[in-house]
Amino acid sequence: MPLSPGDPESIGGYTLVDRLGSGGMGIVYLGRSESGRQVAVKLVHPAFALDEEFRTRFRQEVAAARRVSGAFTAPVVDADPDAPQPWMATLYVPGRTLADIVTQDGPLRGSALRVLALGLVEALRDIHRVGMVHRDLKPSNVLMAEDGPRVIDFGISYAVDNEALTMTGRLIGTPPFMSPEQFAAPREVTGASDVFSLGSLLVYAATGNRPFDGSSPYLTGYQVMYEPPALDGVAEPLRSIAERCLDKDPGARPELGELHELLRALPDTETPSDPAAPDPAVPVPSVPVSPVPVSSGPSDPTRTGRPVSRRGPRRRVLVGLVAALAVTGLSIAAVRAGSDSDSPSPSSSSSSSGPTATESRATAPAATAPAAVALPPKHVPWDYQIGGAYPPAAGVRVVSRSYEDAPARGLYNICNINAYQADAGEESHWDADLLLRDADGKVVYDKDWDEAVLDIRTAAKRERIAAQLGTWIDACAAKGYRAVEPDNYDSFTRFPSYLKAGQATALMKLLAAHAHAKGLAVAQKNTAELLSDHTSVGLDFAVVEECAEYEECGEFADAFGGHVLVVEYTRKGLATACADWSSTLSVVRRDPDVVPEGAAGFLRETC
Repeated sequence: MPLSPGDPESIGGYTLVDRLGSGGMGIVYLGRSESGRQVAVKLVHPAFALDEEFRTRFRQEVAAARRVSGAFTAPVVDADPDAPQPWMATLYVPGRTLADIVTQDGPLRGSALRVLALGLVEALRDIHRVGMVHRDLKPSNVLMAEDGPRVIDFGISYAVDNEALTMTGRLIGTPPFMSPEQFAAPREVTGASDVFSLGSLLVYAATGNRPFDGSSPYLTGYQVMYEPPALDGVAEPLRSIAERCLDKDPGARPELGELHELLRALPDTETPSDPAAPDPAVPVPSVPVSPVPVSSGPSDPTRTGRPVSRRGPRRRVLVGLVAALAVTGLSIAAVRAGSDSDSPSPSSSSSSSGPTATESRATAPAATAPAAVALPPKHVPWDYQIGGAYPPAAGVRVVSRSYEDAPARGLYNICNINAYQADAGEESHWDADLLLRDADGKVVYDKDWDEAVLDIRTAAKRERIAAQLGTWIDACAAKGYRAVEPDNYDSFTRFPSYLKAGQATALMKLLAAHAHAKGLAVAQKNTAELLSDHTSVGLDFAVVEECAEYEECGEFADAFGGHVLVVEYTRKGLATACADWSSTLSVVRRDPDVVPEGAAGFLRETC
């Protein structure tokens, strides 16, 4: 994809010619040296450049990658881990990731699977030969070049002869492809851990499904540690080989030399899957990812102003707690059954040179108290201006505006961001794989507002979405806003066949943590279904549309102690809100398109 405005022209003497991909930790560019050599340049996001722990990990990645050489790895050609924004350049390898290929073309068969398996064994042999353990072998870290696979990204590799880097308060890795010992004793992993990951990766390559794929990263970790792998659809002899690789006991797994001989028995021609094995159930099918969004709903060229979150089906999400998993001395909180699910369909990387460091890794952050933030005053005149700013009426003390607008002087200002959907016509501002797609590969739209829905189904995508939204939150703080209002929190209620409540709360936790670190309070927008989670998620007050119309004002008032800002869009709704809640809550009526004063259709009324 072409360079974006604000991208540097060069890094470390390499002229940047294209943007290969981006992730939560950084951006990967295609660069060219003065001699014409092409390289993939990984540039760390500025925020992480200030994190000394991250810098230590990045230095470790550079040092590890420099030590590894071989036919099936991508060599480091240059790096500066101590630059204001650390960067690393590796030899550019044209080709898609294994994740992309399986997602777009389906599982590998015959000679393609055999070449992949043998190439990965050789790559691990080269890595282990210099005393390294990769620790993050997964589909998005395997590039499929014309002459065989390339293993990339040594961001969390571990030098066996050195003391392991202690990552305070969080696990590092990708749960579906981690070994049991990475959860139980991460400082004691050996090359056998990579063999386990290879077994999971080969099952995925052969079937499109992961052998361990729980409804959350925590449950997946439990499966890895205690449950047998799901090998439905894996044909012999790979099935027996995978079973040995996936043994819970590291000592029982085959050595790389033996594994190489075993994999040589894989057929060169395509063979059907085990006819006795049932077809795996895949609730969300693997589909091609089109780089150009295709609307599944009509647009309304007459609509003006910033869209608001509209009501979806009126339903309650029934959630239950499941067992907690304690790993590496960390007590991981209980999670909803099936609500924080990563999509069972394979994830893909948008970068032809592989994802940025730790892009697809799930981490379990240690619990931290939110920074002290100022809440909006209770029961005061307020205005809802997310469709366009205008001078507030006399007496107004609180106003909510789009993050693109400046705050109102002397008032408590709330910064509205569209956190779960892309604004109409702005799909191109997001990486193509971050847009939710249906079984035909078409972008899923909120037809009421012609907004593409963001794909929040996996931890990796949530982290990337949160990273982009984080820049908007930073802009809100820099402009002087006091709070942030992440909109469309309730998207999962409108698209229940794709999205789940726990996925919405997981993203909101990331946003709340970022906002609190910037000194901003965080509003819960609508979504009465998740009121019981507001404290654990990190939400401080509420902005609620039509709570009088839907008889929900009391629930929000109880949850947030009266820190509730009400927006009604009908005469009836305003009348009800004024009669029942004008003495305790802040109430305003706006036109449905929340257009600025002076625009056609503008309406603002109060009690």
